[in-house]
Amino acid sequence: MAANTTFFPPADPNVRLRAMFYALTPQETYAEHFQDMPDVAYISRPFFFLWVLLDLLMLLAIGEKKDARLHHVFINFTVGHITEAGGRFVSKGLELTAYLWIYHHHRLSSQPFDSVSTYVLCLIGVDLCTYWWHRMTHENSVLWAAHQLHHSCEDLNPSVAARISLSMLAFKWVFYLPLAFLGLPPTVYVIHSQMNFYYGALGHSRVWPKMQKILPGLASNKYCIDKNYGSLLIIWDRMFGTFEEEREGEELVYGVIDQKEATHIIGLQCRQNPRGQAEDPDVRPRVVIRCAADRNTRSKLRCGSPSTCSCTARWSWQGITDMATRMRAVGRGLGLVHFLYVVLAGTSLGGLLSSHRGSLRFEPVRLLLSLPLCLLLPVFASRSLATCLALTNAASLLLWPLVRTQALKMADKKEGRKTE
Repeated sequence: MAANTTFFPPADPNVRLRAMFYALTPQETYAEHFQDMPDVAYISRPFFFLWVLLDLLMLLAIGEKKDARLHHVFINFTVGHITEAGGRFVSKGLELTAYLWIYHHHRLSSQPFDSVSTYVLCLIGVDLCTYWWHRMTHENSVLWAAHQLHHSCEDLNPSVAARISLSMLAFKWVFYLPLAFLGLPPTVYVIHSQMNFYYGALGHSRVWPKMQKILPGLASNKYCIDKNYGSLLIIWDRMFGTFEEEREGEELVYGVIDQKEATHIIGLQCRQNPRGQAEDPDVRPRVVIRCAADRNTRSKLRCGSPSTCSCTARWSWQGITDMATRMRAVGRGLGLVHFLYVVLAGTSLGGLLSSHRGSLRFEPVRLLLSLPLCLLLPVFASRSLATCLALTNAASLLLWPLVRTQALKMADKKEGRKTE
């Protein structure tokens, strides 16, 4: 059977904040059934956004303005929203089916859900499985094809953790099946996997020294390639020979070896970049690629149009979490419609950010479709939110001729640079 992975969150802000730092007590993770456990991925999200904002402000404070590119943060979150929508609305917990089947029929032992020993065992087990999943995504070409999207961002901030390929949904769950054989309860496994993800995301930062020291594996410098796969515990890299200390005086360069301009949110899912090799050229002298939005910092299209960004962000952020809590009521069909709309919104926004002429046709289609989705279908439980989004999209539709003219000018400039 498929698992229901949508849970009702506790209201206590203290719990929400501590969940992001892997600081929930064992007692706070005790849950025998899915409906009794907190959805850490949902409840900690507002604090995660605040952490990303704090990281960007710290970059500005230390004079690293070039690395605090807000539109790249927006791209990262939008890519993550598409993947999350695919997981919640399309697979709808199918990735847990194998875990549940093994746990119920083939587990070698039974671990109680309300035990400190189970908490510790799951903490260690999830982190070890995460290590091997991450390592295999670098050493196996098929898995790298799904994982390279995460490494293709030239900025390092916590939002990069959300930059996960939709195709990764087909692979990652396999690496955690040994925990089912060990008899770790599915509820405990889900809570720890979500907390492990958030804690690992905090390390995607250039402004916190200790995090930067243990995570050069995100860089594409030669000595950083295929190193430092751990998420929570550094011991795995030291045990299995993949640990590398950051070298003093050598600037880290982020991105992939064959870095290309890549701001189209859907195109990023399809782009292929080769795995890094020891014989690859030194990446340190290369110039950071500036996309159309970078070069037009005074343009209203720096993050697409303001109305487009506002509407897309609110739909993706609020819409996914709002509908996820009602999936049992609205059914898979409406969830699939919502997922397809999120993909369409990503295609449209990607076209604006990358000045891609062919993608500009999708924006008016998205705006037209959003009106019946907001007003006629129960996409949102909140009528006030649906009305607000409908009005925003209606205004964006009226402004679209002006936005399209500006987008075409940017496309002309981009094509002119290519011919130079």
